[in-house]
Amino acid sequence: MNVNGIGVAGYPAWQGARKAESSTKGGFGANVQGAKNVVHIDPDAVFSIHHVKTGESANVYRADDYSEDNPVYLVKGTDKNGNEYEQTVDVSKVNPNSCSYTELLALNAHTGNRSDSNFMTMSILKDKMGGTSYHEKTDYMTMAHELMNGMKTLGNWDGYLRYNKWINDIMTFCKSKL
Repeated sequence: MNVNGIGVAGYPAWQGARKAESSTKGGFGANVQGAKNVVHIDPDAVFSIHHVKTGESANVYRADDYSEDNPVYLVKGTDKNGNEYEQTVDVSKVNPNSCSYTELLALNAHTGNRSDSNFMTMSILKDKMGGTSYHEKTDYMTMAHELMNGMKTLGNWDGYLRYNKWINDIMTFCKSKL
């Protein structure tokens, strides 16, 4: 599924990956006009996202030396000042209780959470951060639990189960560190 340039403030544009196994780092793909910058959404990335409010974007790729024993990802994108960045993320060292959004995106991609509904989870988590940068650290697990409990209060059991699965996937991978 392709959802690009929705254009309503606060709703990111996204390009889902077709085959995560063959996704590696590379140059940026299609250009999308954002609120502040030209952002790059790459259809060959494992996961790509753009936030319209801040103008930030991120494309997550498996690093050249990626393996199950060395789960390293490359995150390339545009920061809120319009500058391109490149960050290497070893997901085995990411603590979801204190990590940046770019680190969480790599961890999210590594745990196999790349569905359309998961894109919404990542978008809502970013939106809860307000105008903070993709590179500022925060406690995403507390946010996810709050969202899950909100779904329970509303009686939205599909949403509740979706957040519960996402939290369990992340925590199962990170259990040795937390």
